[in-house]
Amino acid sequence: MSDFQELEPIHFEGAMDYHVHCDYSIDAVGTIDEYCEAALKRNLAEICFTTHYDCNPVGDCQGNLISIKGEHKTTSIENLKPYVEDVRKAAEKYNLRGLSVKLGLEFGWFDNCQETAQKVKDAFAFDYFLCGIHEIENICFCCRSTYQKCFDRYSLEQMVEKYFQTAIKASDSGLFDTIAHLEYYIKYAKNYYKENLDNAYEPYLEELFKSLIATETTLEINTAGYRHGVNQYYPNIKIINRAKKAGVHVQFLGSDAHRPQDIGFDFEIAASFVPNTITGTEE
Repeated sequence: MSDFQELEPIHFEGAMDYHVHCDYSIDAVGTIDEYCEAALKRNLAEICFTTHYDCNPVGDCQGNLISIKGEHKTTSIENLKPYVEDVRKAAEKYNLRGLSVKLGLEFGWFDNCQETAQKVKDAFAFDYFLCGIHEIENICFCCRSTYQKCFDRYSLEQMVEKYFQTAIKASDSGLFDTIAHLEYYIKYAKNYYKENLDNAYEPYLEELFKSLIATETTLEINTAGYRHGVNQYYPNIKIINRAKKAGVHVQFLGSDAHRPQDIGFDFEIAASFVPNTITGTEE
């Protein structure tokens, strides 16, 4: 038996988890059904599957794969079809049990990917199209095997500048509903760099917020940072509060679950920072 069956229910109504990876993502475990069952046990009203879609042709990573029934296949629109079909089947099945299941995708950003992203977006009627920024100049900064190679090339200031320049480009594209896990470099940069990272993002927030507002792109509160041991959300609460004050929409909570037992992780606390994310709509 899976340990997700021991999960405590979330003690408020209407909770939604809009960042969930099932075993179609090569770094996740658990079937779509297992995540749905875990969501029901957590008392969630809605979940959105957002499997990884990484396809950088020059990326220094072996992650351009989709897992289909345990077999790794090259990331492509054709190979994404089983995932789409399975999520749609789950939507029909679990609607009868009071759980809304949405179809999403986390598209991995890379330089000049806009045309590719548009084709993927046009291929399926996604409910939610999420931009995942995982690389700086084609090297992954959030993988244990590559983050040092990525960070070795830059000072702290250079790395943060390049990250936020990428986030602004992704927002400017207008292709995405949400920029995922902003400030995600913290996952490994917090220990790699000996300098204080707390305010390294300051020079870039105003331009990013203007872009997000102009393109109607939102930010999520991603709770995975506490599972990763960095003791903050992605992004941190100071950025979230400043974004909201600037007029950026902060609409969804995301656990970034890669195991069924991660569903709705820390939502009771996260929702208290941005209460209107419980229903996914802003007041």
